[in-house]
Order: sequence, then C-alpha cells, then structure tokens
Amino acid sequence: MPKTTLPPGSPDPDLAALCGELPALRRHLQGTELGSVLEEGLAVVCAGGSAADVLVRLGIAPTGRDRHAWGGPVTVAGLGSGHSHGERYGCPADRCGRQETREPGGPRPGCALLGSTMRLLED
Repeated sequence: MPKTTLPPGSPDPDLAALCGELPALRRHLQGTELGSVLEEGLAVVCAGGSAADVLVRLGIAPTGRDRHAWGGPVTVAGLGSGHSHGERYGCPADRCGRQETREPGGPRPGCALLGSTMRLLED
C-alpha cells in the first residue's frame, strides 16, 4: 500500500467520504480481495495515513478528481449543507470535515472508521 502521510493536525480531505461510506463498503466488499485491501488500508489510516491511498486501491477517485460515481452531498452555493435544526456532530479525532446532523431524539452519529461517537459541534 502506498504511504502518504499528512502533516500533523491537517484534515484528510478524503477521510470524510471514506468514513461516511465505510459501512456500505464493508458490506459490499466482505469476503472479497478488495475487502482485505480495505481493512489493510483502514489500519494505515487509523495510524495517521492518508485515506486517498485507500480510495485509489479500491478504484475510487480521491479528492480533486471526478468522483461522480462516488456521490456525495449536494449543496447550493452560500447555503451550506442544508442542516436541519438538529444537533451537528463532527469527526471525533478532528481529522476530517465530515459532519452529520442528529435529529431531535435520534441516535448520536458515530465514526465507523475510529469506532467512536462523533463529537458535538457548536453552532
């Protein structure tokens, strides 16, 4: 696996996408060769490596390249991401820009990569 190390404290631009899609990726790749590549790559990412390396190994374009097939949130310029009035949560390790909105009374969102609950963000 290629080794791309990010400077300490810099957010990984691909980590939010990887984390948000991790449960689906694990489900679809379970028991395949790419499933092993994913799990090996996740160990590197958890140790501080770049998520872009994992995406490339899985055939997914990293940030800055066409990621249409990967998808992502749709936003309107100037309107942010259209959060509801629920609480907003972010990466528990402050390594990526992923944000999830918790609807009132709903479960607290978690980080599938780090296996912990996301932290509450201040508005």
